[in-house]
Amino acid sequence: MKTKHYLILGAAALILAWSFFMPNSLAGVTDMRILDNLIIVDTPSISFDAAPELGLLDRLALAANSNTELVPLITGNIMDADAAAERVYLELERLARLNPWEVDFNEYVIGESSASLVIDTMIPALNMVVWDFIMTDPSENAVTVTVDDDTGVILRLVFKLGVGGLSLIEAESAGKPDLSEPQLPSDEAFSEIALSLTEMMADYYRHPVVLADYLFSESFSYYKAEISDSRNHTIPMYGVVRTTGFTMNERVLPTVLRND
Repeated sequence: MKTKHYLILGAAALILAWSFFMPNSLAGVTDMRILDNLIIVDTPSISFDAAPELGLLDRLALAANSNTELVPLITGNIMDADAAAERVYLELERLARLNPWEVDFNEYVIGESSASLVIDTMIPALNMVVWDFIMTDPSENAVTVTVDDDTGVILRLVFKLGVGGLSLIEAESAGKPDLSEPQLPSDEAFSEIALSLTEMMADYYRHPVVLADYLFSESFSYYKAEISDSRNHTIPMYGVVRTTGFTMNERVLPTVLRND
C-alpha cells in the first residue's frame, strides 16, 4: 500500500512540474519561431522641420509680433544674466553715440531683467530667446530694452524722460539759434524726431531704414519706418513719438498705418 501511495504522489508531482514548466517551454519555442520568421514592414519616416535661421529682419518682426507666446526662462541660451547685462550696456552705448539727444546710458541702473522664449503662435518653428531690461537713472529717466540672446542686438526700445527734464522737442532744437519761444508739440517737430529715429536705426542696424508713413495726433505721433536687407526683403517698424519719449519697434499701433 505504501508503494502504491508513493507512486500516486510521484505521478502528482510530475503533473505539477509539467504544468509549471511546459507553458514557459512552449512560449520559448513560440518566441524562437517568431524570431526565425521575423517580418520587416516598411513604414514612412517621420521628420521634423528644423527651426529656420533667423536674420535681423526676422528677429525684429518676431519681437514686434503681437501673436506670440512668451515662455519665462531661468537664463538665456547663449548669455546668462551677467553677460546679458554687460551686453545691454554695450548696445545702449552704441545707440547713445547715434541719437541726437546725448543720452548717457552709463548712468542707468538695471531694476529688472528677465529671459524668455518668444514663440510665433502661428508658426511655432519661428522662435528666439530674448532678454528684457527695465533701467532708470537718477533723474527718473527710464528705458525698457529687449535684447536678442543670440546676437545681442536691441530689438525693441521704450525711452521715457523723467519729470523736469528737457522734452525731446527741446533737446532736438537745442542746437538751433532761437529758443526764446516755448517748443510746443507740432507736426513739424514730431516729424523731425521721427526722421532722427529712422536715421539712428539705420546707423545702428547698418541696414537701409526710411520713414515710410507718419500720423500727427496733437500731443504724440505715430510713425512707420521700413528696414530692408541685401535681399530686398523689407519689414515695417512702428513707433510712437511723444515730448516725453519714444518707442522703437512697437507692437500695437493704429490700423491706419498698417497698410503693408
